[in-house]
Amino acid sequence: MIKIGIFDRYLSTLGGGERYSCKMAEVLSKNNNYKVDLITDLYSDLSEVSERLNLDLSETELRILPFISDDYAQNITGGYDIFINATYLSAFAPRAKYNIYVCYFPTPFDSDFRPVHRFLLAFFRKPARWLYGKSEKFLSSPGRNEITEGIYDLKRFMLGRGSWSTGEIIIRADRSSFIPDNMYFSEDDKKNNDLFIKLGIKNPVDTGLENMSVRISVHPSAVSRSPSVIIEENLGAGQKKSIKVPVRPDEVSYIKISSDVFTPSGKNGREQDSRKLGVVLYDESDISLPKKIFFKILGYIPMFLVTYPSGFKFLESYNEILSISGYTEYWIKRYWKKDSRILFPPVDTESFKAGSKEKIILSVGRFFPEHHNKKQYELARAFTEMVKTDPNEMKDYRLILAGGLENRESHTAYVEKIKEISEGYPIEIRTNISWSELKDLFSKAMIFWHAAGLNEDENKNPAKFEHFGITTVEAMSAGCIPVVINRGGQKEIIEEAVNGFKFEDISELKEKTIYVIKNYDHIDKIKFRAISDSRKYSNKNFEENLLKIIAEATEKLKKD
Repeated sequence: MIKIGIFDRYLSTLGGGERYSCKMAEVLSKNNNYKVDLITDLYSDLSEVSERLNLDLSETELRILPFISDDYAQNITGGYDIFINATYLSAFAPRAKYNIYVCYFPTPFDSDFRPVHRFLLAFFRKPARWLYGKSEKFLSSPGRNEITEGIYDLKRFMLGRGSWSTGEIIIRADRSSFIPDNMYFSEDDKKNNDLFIKLGIKNPVDTGLENMSVRISVHPSAVSRSPSVIIEENLGAGQKKSIKVPVRPDEVSYIKISSDVFTPSGKNGREQDSRKLGVVLYDESDISLPKKIFFKILGYIPMFLVTYPSGFKFLESYNEILSISGYTEYWIKRYWKKDSRILFPPVDTESFKAGSKEKIILSVGRFFPEHHNKKQYELARAFTEMVKTDPNEMKDYRLILAGGLENRESHTAYVEKIKEISEGYPIEIRTNISWSELKDLFSKAMIFWHAAGLNEDENKNPAKFEHFGITTVEAMSAGCIPVVINRGGQKEIIEEAVNGFKFEDISELKEKTIYVIKNYDHIDKIKFRAISDSRKYSNKNFEENLLKIIAEATEKLKKD
């Protein structure tokens, strides 16, 4: 069986890139020839990921790989036959037998840097990388017990700091991996052939739980129904306790820690945090004071100092580069001087249906003001101008702006700015809506707008344009007439006046939208062509093309 690892460091964000990587995992895990791990550095509940992304990851294993150092991460990948790096802006050099790099766009690694970042990079990069290199012998040694699931930030835990749990933690304790530093045992323990693992558990005040029940059990196997040890604790608000969990020295033990949970949403400015959180777990291994100081320092070093590449040498570790569009393929060749193979993103075209259409103009995309933002502010302003200049044609039309919104000050301020210019006009802003609500909007909308990259220079800032255009394809599959910017990946999808329309500026956006409104009853041919053309980017085509790529990689492995 071929062992495949798919690395997506940002799995918890559940963005477009995450649907790409997770669809890869779904497709490959359903094939009996492949065993698939989805690798990330912050815990995510795969059942929730599946639900949010409309996927089935039941055959996929989640593996947490905190980025501690290049060597640590590279050693982890060495156990795979095929490793797929699907992490945006990753300069990671793996060691699998066959390595594939997924490039959404070859964005410069310092694209979001401010002067302070450049200063730190110039003067502290070498010391930071040296320290992280030293951490290898402390943190990647086989003496560290393995958290198999249930910790959100494994790196914090490994550095001796508390990490939130999901309320259900499983620790694999292997006798062969025990070392004195992370075990506590007395002379009597030695005689009784028992060892103890030292952990800390805490019920932080901000859980809002006056009492938190915690149950710890030790099992001889992961599926055992008969634990050999049961410890029950009750933590008051803000209370922390140290516990010693006995394990057998002659066998593998699985420690299960279960606790009450809470949801942070609405508490302490964490409106967007909908995770279920349980007891905070600490590693209280007996380690020397120098190591404690070392771990403390390590925890405060910004990761970009360690991960920022010194060139494109990391690409030499990859056997193949996958691009998500012709637009990305072009810029990979121009920036990196490398060839790539196009694997268009999977679009769930089967889930979208053209319903009874209403006078709705729809635009879908995350709300944020910087980098490659979706230009919702400009679209709202254009709509208000159209209502003023073409009141008859625009009668009863609504503009709906839908998309995800993170709880960041700049992001929420951007939405408030849009709301200000929209006041008094039929403009609706829908944030963080469900998959079913999104499908319903697409089915009802007559026209779809997309303007990412508007007023930007494609040669100077190519990353600010849509690298592909998933929402445009979704709109097409639901029978919306696309009116999108003639830039980036949109150019590959839309053929002018055949399956939609393209614009160069706001003036042309308004002009072509009014044309569609006036002639809507006579352009069914365009709508049906849009539906037909959307199937080129379907899940089925993605699956067929991905399996072909992996089959070819497997054949190359056999020859080697």
